[in-house]
Amino acid sequence: MKNAIFTALTLLVGSSNGFTPSASRHLSCRRYSSSSSSSSAQHAVQEGHPAVIGWPEKYTEAGGSIQDDTAGPEILSTEFQIQKASPSQLQKLDVEHWPTWTTSDKPKWSVGNQVVDKEMPYGELSYVLSGKLEIIPQSTGVPEIVNVGDFVTFPKGFIASWKVLEELTWHYYLY
Repeated sequence: MKNAIFTALTLLVGSSNGFTPSASRHLSCRRYSSSSSSSSAQHAVQEGHPAVIGWPEKYTEAGGSIQDDTAGPEILSTEFQIQKASPSQLQKLDVEHWPTWTTSDKPKWSVGNQVVDKEMPYGELSYVLSGKLEIIPQSTGVPEIVNVGDFVTFPKGFIASWKVLEELTWHYYLY
């Protein structure tokens, strides 16, 4: 049954570029491993968003391994969620090799600016290295504060208003 699901997913997302989800990890984690000797850093994803397609190359350039079945990024939740990261999670998810994003060079994300009703075009798991962010999910209207040391899950399609309270830097995993 697992092989049938794997085959169906491979047909759905395609595998012509040399990368397929690793059968040794839960399929919803969307971990990727090389199925050929190709050095191409692209992989098949349902979303097809350029940022998601380019993520593995950024990860490997930072020292991460998409072929490592013992450590690497995975989805922690299918819902919007903020949770404190533990040292063991950071190591298991290989967060130190995730690409880094910052608000420092992006005027849209300057401290005090509010971006209203931003919709996530893909799923993202972020780990906050510095700064503070207020997120108000459209579904609840209740402000949530993201702090240093937090993992934040943004599912695809999640809509919220964002306000940068302190300049942010975070590692991110796109899926």
